[in-house]
Amino acid sequence: MKKTTAQSACLVLCLTLIALSTAALAKKPASPPPELLFEPSDQCLACHNGLVSRSGEDVSIGTRWRSTIMAHAAKDPYWHAGVRRETLEHPKAKEAIEDKCSTCHMPMARFASRQMGQKGEVLSRLRGGLVDTSTRNGVLADDGVSCSVCHQLDPGNFGKPESFGGGFEVDAHTAPGQRKAYGPFDIADGTAQVMSSATGLKPTKSDHLKQSEMCATCHTLYTHALDEHGQEKAELAEQAPYLEWLHSDYKSAMSCQSCHMAEAKDEIAISSVLGKPRQGVFEHLFKGGNFLLLRLLSAN
Repeated sequence: MKKTTAQSACLVLCLTLIALSTAALAKKPASPPPELLFEPSDQCLACHNGLVSRSGEDVSIGTRWRSTIMAHAAKDPYWHAGVRRETLEHPKAKEAIEDKCSTCHMPMARFASRQMGQKGEVLSRLRGGLVDTSTRNGVLADDGVSCSVCHQLDPGNFGKPESFGGGFEVDAHTAPGQRKAYGPFDIADGTAQVMSSATGLKPTKSDHLKQSEMCATCHTLYTHALDEHGQEKAELAEQAPYLEWLHSDYKSAMSCQSCHMAEAKDEIAISSVLGKPRQGVFEHLFKGGNFLLLRLLSAN
């Protein structure tokens, strides 16, 4: 009798262990914490600075990006003032306004907040006109339109209406170390491992970064006019350069990137660590018309 009881207990234990093992195998890998979906720019600049062309010109990706409006998207004082005015005029829509405005000016912080079921914030992040960087999400907010948001964009919804207004998609499930950072070049496995170890991002070749539809995710923006009660009354296109380009002759001649990101004349190594000279490197200057803001930021 004792033997039978022991055998039964052993059988139950074995079946329990098998069930637990099966459940563990079937369970999907845990998604990374939202704030770890992106890396601050300084993690990227460590290798993507110190780049010099054959003619001796500093063509560092990080240095040039740092001088652009995209890098200062979260620091723009005009934008701060615009958000504050809109929220004062429409206090009932304050959360919605800040969420919408942070989508493309503070894309990494806002995307992380959305993954946690929260809305994007703007004014609460400011301290004396500057973005508070005392938290990791604050650092991501301060980075504006940074390296690890653009280079992680998934092309699945490119060109579709749902992609506009900051409707870009980023893989929020793959664990760090296996997450992809897209670029236009094939990277050797050894070099890719160096980047993956340093940033948790695996360089992966994809030409979708050259498509105008990538820029369209933020630069096609519809906003809504509100009445005195904060109710939506009409929709308007605040900016639509992609749609204008799409219906112009430029569509068959050049992309947004080919105009706003000039191609380097010389062969350039894209990394100061194990980088080799490559032809067809796009300079990260993002030339545009807002020189006034850059002058103000430089002077102050």
